[in-house]
Amino acid sequence: MRKYFLTLLLALLPAALWAQGTIYTKSARLADYPQKTTKIVLSGQQLLDEVLKEEITSRWRISPYEFCTEDEFDALKGVYRYYFLHFEYDDEFTWMNLYKGGPSSGDPLKTSMEVVSVPIASSETATAEELVFLPAFIDMVQDYLLQALVSDKVSYQGLKGIVNKSKKGKFICNDEAEGRELFASGTKGTIVPVVVWGTPVGKHRRFWRMRVSTDDHLLYEYRRKRIKI
Repeated sequence: MRKYFLTLLLALLPAALWAQGTIYTKSARLADYPQKTTKIVLSGQQLLDEVLKEEITSRWRISPYEFCTEDEFDALKGVYRYYFLHFEYDDEFTWMNLYKGGPSSGDPLKTSMEVVSVPIASSETATAEELVFLPAFIDMVQDYLLQALVSDKVSYQGLKGIVNKSKKGKFICNDEAEGRELFASGTKGTIVPVVVWGTPVGKHRRFWRMRVSTDDHLLYEYRRKRIKI
């Protein structure tokens, strides 16, 4: 039902906007990205920021970037000049979000927008074990954005829109601990499980289950589940 609703929404959206005289899909609102600088917002957590700086420096490839603090993010997020990669926290998870800076109202091509979010850890201080997969999470954001720029469907689906179906020629690892080791060692041609556990809330604990390739960090599964505690 949800898949049908999304397909229907994507089909009707251009017609509805056309009736108003202008079409501004999410892809259209992202079209300015290649000309913008991405501000990488440091979290204030020492370990997370150390890993973030290292991985951004070695793998961020889709735009110019600069590091900044949370205070700078708060001061600049209303300015139509930057995109921001920053961290947000809810009761369960730490999220890595790509955010388009700009005013909250006005020209739709220049207003602010949440672009995509990736769960990376529980809502508590990120551990070294959780941060093993930060390189993959960073590449998921980049992969999503490159596809969303040319596909309205992907832009509205979020990470689910970049899930790959074909695992041909890949070795599939199903063990979490082994998968973490294979990923950290840079093993080629392997798909490993990634489980991001949330902080327990009430009688349930939610988690995100993903599968990623160890070399090019393509996404092969992305779903949320929960267990009773």
